[in-house]
Amino acid sequence: MKALQRLIQGRVLLLTICAAGIGGTFQFGYNLSIINAPTLHIQEFINETWWVRTGQPLPDHLVLFVWSLIVSLYPLGGLFGALLAGPLAVMLGRKKSLLVNNVFVVAAAILFGFSRRAGSFEMLVLGRLLMGVSAALQRLRGTANVVGELAELEEERAACQGQRARRPWELFQDRGLRRQVTSLVVLGSALELCGNDSVYAYASSVFREAGIPKGKVQYAVLGTGSCELLAACLSCVLIERVGRRVLLIGGYCLMACWGTVFTAALCLQSSFPWMPYLAMSCIFAFVLSFGIGPAGVTGILVTELFDQKTRPAAYMVAGALVWTLLFLVGLGFPFLQEGLSHFLYVPFLGVCVCAAIYTGFFLPETKGKTFLEISKELHKLNFPRQSQGPEWTGPEVILSTEL
Repeated sequence: MKALQRLIQGRVLLLTICAAGIGGTFQFGYNLSIINAPTLHIQEFINETWWVRTGQPLPDHLVLFVWSLIVSLYPLGGLFGALLAGPLAVMLGRKKSLLVNNVFVVAAAILFGFSRRAGSFEMLVLGRLLMGVSAALQRLRGTANVVGELAELEEERAACQGQRARRPWELFQDRGLRRQVTSLVVLGSALELCGNDSVYAYASSVFREAGIPKGKVQYAVLGTGSCELLAACLSCVLIERVGRRVLLIGGYCLMACWGTVFTAALCLQSSFPWMPYLAMSCIFAFVLSFGIGPAGVTGILVTELFDQKTRPAAYMVAGALVWTLLFLVGLGFPFLQEGLSHFLYVPFLGVCVCAAIYTGFFLPETKGKTFLEISKELHKLNFPRQSQGPEWTGPEVILSTEL
């Protein structure tokens, strides 16, 4: 009987993970990367639609702007979804919120499907916005040591008992959270400004810029997705063995290295016939380095750097920051590519170097430490003068006696 119950529970858990993955993170990754494949077709559709309406072609810079708007409205919708997720979860509960979330997905799919028949590229714009709203609701986290983690959470809850949850703006006003908030802003910004998501959203144009033949671009785009999948598996194995700081520093340093070689390959692509393939290999290595390091580590830092009373507000700040920057990068990357040409990745390299330097000097290691141990270490960093003397953990010392 117990064996049957365990079998049923295992199947339910497997189905839950599959449903959450297909309905959540799969849709996020799919809609982030799929838009680059039909780039030329969508741009032609925009121009044809404008020609039918006005009898004149749309200028190239406006076609580029509408195209970048279609790409970047997905993260803008994600920002709205991140702000709606909390209130919806409170009002409707987690399960009903996920069901309501499907309304946005179905509505977006209908807009995409009938946009050509209706002759409206505006339907693509609205559909991308709705798809972004649906992308910011859920994430599962698994661990083998569930009992130990629950005990840590209970210990942390007891330490925070009687204290109200902080609001997002209060995080920036508390000196005791200075190091945590700075790390959240710096590393969260670096995650979106390092150039990796631009590879996904505009992979086709990046590979064409690198000189990859038109007929082989689709295979190169498929390779970026394969690299991301491999990186996710490797990150799960390495993160608890080598530590957060090592993966972040190593990841950003390798990204800066591969980006430099990629820039050199772009500049020399007309001199050597094999340079386009070197550039393609650098992109693959860039994606691998990002997935193993920054992508796998940055997301869990909010959980480890903030306690229970500040963690919800920190997630709201992180979500708003990430989606806003993703929108800005998605909107501006086509113009950056047009303006900088072969040197389009130079600004991203600067971000990678700065992120590696900040991690090396200012981010404490959290591997193998409990929430309370991390909180004590961060308190010492935020108030260095108070931690210069020896720490007394015994009973209070009475300096005077009563006669």
